[in-house]
Amino acid sequence: MVYFGPEKLSYIGKKLENILSSDKEKLLDFLNSYKEKLDVFHKHLILVTVSSDNDFALSAGFNPEGKFFYGISITSPFLKSPSLYKIKEYVNEEFEALYNTIFNKSTISKVQAGIIRFPLQTHFLAVGGEKSLVSKEMFSEEITGKPWLNFAKIIDNEAYEKIMNINGKKIGFLKMSLTDDGIYFFGIINDPHKNLYAEFFRFLKEKYKLPSGKYYPVMEIKDKVIGTFKLELEEIFSEEKWKILEKFIDDFEKFRRFVAQMGG
Repeated sequence: MVYFGPEKLSYIGKKLENILSSDKEKLLDFLNSYKEKLDVFHKHLILVTVSSDNDFALSAGFNPEGKFFYGISITSPFLKSPSLYKIKEYVNEEFEALYNTIFNKSTISKVQAGIIRFPLQTHFLAVGGEKSLVSKEMFSEEITGKPWLNFAKIIDNEAYEKIMNINGKKIGFLKMSLTDDGIYFFGIINDPHKNLYAEFFRFLKEKYKLPSGKYYPVMEIKDKVIGTFKLELEEIFSEEKWKILEKFIDDFEKFRRFVAQMGG
């Protein structure tokens, strides 16, 4: 067994393997029943995933040889690679309980069990399993330049805590949202001078050379958003980038005070 990720999560591999041990035969039988329908069968696995909306995912499963795989990722692996073959109404209360313990969740989480093919297109914060399986997939990623599993190699305890403190949180008037595309920052203002603030937001984006990134849905806060920009995932760990964000916020707050002083 191998493991990559923060030391504080190194215990989850044995727990997950034990939790799925009673279901292993059933899961592998389901996977093998579709052998003739799946191209490159050895690249597939039966995966169980627990996740919450706009939050992290806990996954574990087996490849056709019964080799174990597990990990924690930014989004559910099924988000970008929907499974055509799913186990209907799969239930595993221990699996859900472990997810809720790791992420301090009290809300109902979503459980999926289905067949999926490598590469799993989400960034993993922790990953482990049978060495031959994990190492092979990591090597394949290195060849293609896609750091899905390999992202876990740069995540230590400090980096993990930093990521946990980003998703859904706020820094100043900016709400942060972590995605596989990067970290999105949404300027949230509920003010009659929203249009004026939106113009100044655009000015600061150009001043500090902050990219807009792809469109990201923010329906619940849409009416209050005056602008958005994003940072790449690797920039989470750049002190220089966070200093730029502090300057961005400071400049914006100075402008708000100026507007208030002018009677706005």
